Amino acid sequence: MKKIFTLLATTLLLSTTLLAQYPQQIANVKAQARIYADATIKKDYKTLMKYTIIDALPKARLNVMTEARVLKTIQMADSQRVQQGIQIKNIRFGEVLSIVKVNFEFQCTMEQYTETKMQFGTIISKSTILAISPDNGITWKYADATGRTREDMRKIMPKLSPQLIFAKEEAPKFIKDVAAPKKKVGTF
Repeated sequence: MKKIFTLLATTLLLSTTLLAQYPQQIANVKAQARIYADATIKKDYKTLMKYTIIDALPKARLNVMTEARVLKTIQMADSQRVQQGIQIKNIRFGEVLSIVKVNFEFQCTMEQYTETKMQFGTIISKSTILAISPDNGITWKYADATGRTREDMRKIMPKLSPQLIFAKEEAPKFIKDVAAPKKKVGTF
């Protein structure tokens, strides 16, 4: 028990120290994550592509996907969601979980909360968003790691640091729509 507490305390202290070392990079990653999220919600594909890590998409490395193919894939997925009555209403970000410098790039993870409107209600889910900066934290690109562990992401992107911390995923919360009361039709 004492070893677990010591390990937890050391990890917390280390992550707090790392976050304090990179205030400008953290400010940039948060500001650009908001742009990425807004582009996702508004279906602004030009902006979305500017902030997306193409190598993090499923099978991207195997297929050597071009930006045009990625764009087409994202548009098709959005179209299918709309046909099914599914719409991403809001994306917000929690804490920066980790930020590490690996060779010449910064890698960062943050908590991500997504509010998705479904036919009969809304689902709110918690996951991790991964961000990478090749220019010392000035510009960032993102990959949604929903449903993936750090090990899953490292299989897709082998250069990811094993020090990255991913959010503990929680069961999505479903909020059922409240039906409006039916009006009585009658005589006066």
